[in-house]
Amino acid sequence: MNKPVIPSILNSGTPVEFACDWGKTARLIVHDSLKTQPGEKVIIHADPTYFPALTEQVRIELVRAGAVELMVSMVNSGGLEAVRRSHRRREDPGLVEMEDRAMASLFDLADIYIWLPTFWQINPGQTEKILKTWPGRSIHFHWVIDPNDPVEFRLLSEMYEQALFIDYAALDSRQQGLIAALRNSSVRITNPAGTDLTFTLQEAHFHRGNGQASKEFINSYARDGSARDREVELPAGAIRTVDITHAQGRLVCSNETFFGREVGSLVYTFEDGRITAVEAQHHNDYVQAVWGIQTGDKDRIGEFNLGVSPALTLLPQHPKTIPYFGYGDGVIRLSLGDNQESGGDVISSYHHWLFLTDATVEADGKTVVEGGTLTG
Repeated sequence: MNKPVIPSILNSGTPVEFACDWGKTARLIVHDSLKTQPGEKVIIHADPTYFPALTEQVRIELVRAGAVELMVSMVNSGGLEAVRRSHRRREDPGLVEMEDRAMASLFDLADIYIWLPTFWQINPGQTEKILKTWPGRSIHFHWVIDPNDPVEFRLLSEMYEQALFIDYAALDSRQQGLIAALRNSSVRITNPAGTDLTFTLQEAHFHRGNGQASKEFINSYARDGSARDREVELPAGAIRTVDITHAQGRLVCSNETFFGREVGSLVYTFEDGRITAVEAQHHNDYVQAVWGIQTGDKDRIGEFNLGVSPALTLLPQHPKTIPYFGYGDGVIRLSLGDNQESGGDVISSYHHWLFLTDATVEADGKTVVEGGTLTG
């Protein structure tokens, strides 16, 4: 039997540390963002080896808020995940149903879910399903994908810490202005690589990644069935919608990776709202073979994201690194395929993110992003 591949740092057991004021961060989470109320019941999802000081400070602030800590759920260790994969734990439908039902029963008791920084590559995924129908609210971190690169980890951690403490009122105002410009418009996206893509956002509902996770805010706007609307991400920054129709044209991304293989430029051709062709600069036979076995609505745009945070910028030393998954000022992220977590109706085995960092975006002819920078 082949040994499951687990990122090396997970096997080492080496704690992931970063020196910052974790008490300040915990106060942002518990008091400023969630506005936690006395008596509210909380589940924390944490990794004891990833910023353990943050977990401790969050627990302290929950006590100060008068909340009730139901439990702290530990992320799987590298060794545990290797055993789970070798036993195909998430492939047996009966076991999957049993684990998912058990997790959902815990959420039935909770008002708040706090997902602290973890190695998200090995998250089992139950919570994303639960949040689609759960009436509570959540905070969600990714932080850094690859802590195996110490230089990148330090640079991004410093940036993300700064991006936590921004002018949230200004961020929200800017987001609402962009939403007003984009909703009910015809959108055109172009970039130097050759993208020329249009689609419409008729009566589109937008997720607002503005750092607000209070009960009042979430209940006032969250879309039924959208895990995203009940899961506020920190650092914050993105506005996003799944209500995309009439896609037409070409989407061209450079230096792309397709299912683990670097393929250079990747070109998607759209007609009448659907992808009609996929072509790669390198390994095109591989791309065609993998694309051919995907199922469901693989040929639709699942989600349109526009980054708004002024504090998340590209790192010149790491040109392929997109800080916090594209939530920085003017970054476009198009998700292709499955969008169920965001309340959409696209169901597919295919779910792929494509980033445009130098795009121009027009809404009914008005430029809202120019060359990768917001205009307003």
